[in-house]
Amino acid sequence: MKKILTVFTSVVMAYSAQAQQSLSEQINENGVEWILGTWEAEVDGNTMTLSYKWALKEHVIAQHFKGMNLEGNSVESFSLIAINPTTGEIEQTGYDTRGKKSIGSWGPRGDMPLLRTTSTSQNGEKQSMAVGFRKIDENNIELQIFRVDGSGSVSDFSEMDIEMKRKK
Repeated sequence: MKKILTVFTSVVMAYSAQAQQSLSEQINENGVEWILGTWEAEVDGNTMTLSYKWALKEHVIAQHFKGMNLEGNSVESFSLIAINPTTGEIEQTGYDTRGKKSIGSWGPRGDMPLLRTTSTSQNGEKQSMAVGFRKIDENNIELQIFRVDGSGSVSDFSEMDIEMKRKK
């Protein structure tokens, strides 16, 4: 009986592993592969750069941001984006030059991919926001920055919109 349960458990686990799509498959299925690449914008006279590239083919994307934070301070951050194998959700975890740790999750908002993220500073202060990504054309995207309230609800309207151009 014990041997049968072990075989059954192995088969179920193997099936579950095969049933879950890779990050690459989810990106392609949802038609958001256009987000990959390096994007730049000028915001209040400062250059902002945002890049998404494969760190581990098909499974992990590295995000790099360099620019100004919402308080107007220079900041740089690195994050990794991957599928949590337990929940199946697309998660992002990263750190910045100000000592903040950010955790977030990706999902749809209408026809846009949306990142909901919460950053925690070294002294424990938390700040949440959401960023929507809208494709304008092959070489232009728009970032829409939304407030997120204490209950986790994303505002109906963006606080700031930033048009970015693909860096060649």
